[in-house]
Amino acid sequence: MAKIGLNNFRYAKLTEASDGTPFYDGAKKPAKAISCNVSISNNSATLYADDYLSESDTSFQSGSVTIGIDDEDTETMANLLGHDVDESGRMVRNVNDVAPYVALGRVIVKMVNGVYKYKVEFLYKVKFSEPSQEDNTKGESLEFNTSELEGTVSALANGNWSETKTFDNKADAIEYLESLMAVATTYTVTNTLTNCVNSNDATSVNAGASYSATISAEDGYTMSSVSVTMGGTDVTSAVVNDNVITIANVTGNIVIVASAE
Repeated sequence: MAKIGLNNFRYAKLTEASDGTPFYDGAKKPAKAISCNVSISNNSATLYADDYLSESDTSFQSGSVTIGIDDEDTETMANLLGHDVDESGRMVRNVNDVAPYVALGRVIVKMVNGVYKYKVEFLYKVKFSEPSQEDNTKGESLEFNTSELEGTVSALANGNWSETKTFDNKADAIEYLESLMAVATTYTVTNTLTNCVNSNDATSVNAGASYSATISAEDGYTMSSVSVTMGGTDVTSAVVNDNVITIANVTGNIVIVASAE
């Protein structure tokens, strides 16, 4: 197997649920890919017992990624570094700007037994830092200057930090890469409450995310009933316990009907 190419960088802003489930705002394409270097730091711990190696840990700790692109366009730099762009296209860098966590993916072209393959490499959680700037005057011979961005690779709360998959054609690889960053389906949360309150004031929740809430009676009242439907199906018996609602995986619009007397 030989790697012979790199193309189609994609990125998307990350919103991470407490259980580590990632949600993205849709794949975006920065400038053309020139290079990508991912360096991983692993844990290094050993335990010896009875004069022999008994246990060792070389698991993922953190990483760094450096990408080379042919142009640092304003929209990409603002998205990756947390800057604001006004209506005129002016980007202002402020000391209080905070770079968001993003996903970063790419397609690697390789050849296996004389056949082209297209390998998707995907990092779930990356934060880029402000690059240094170096500009040179034009000399006797023309030199192309390109841009590099450096970021820190982290693991999600569920431990995932990267994934990869290989395809026979480039179109399928790009489609898969972009699907990893697709905008999550959002479901509504509707409360019909009588003499009681919901501890969770969210009015929407992403598909696949968890939802939890506690229904409490207002002063002078006692809880009498709580029912929950999801996607039009009554799920009360499965998700309600002592007026506490716990849904591990949201698959439809949530309707909560509760009353206190």
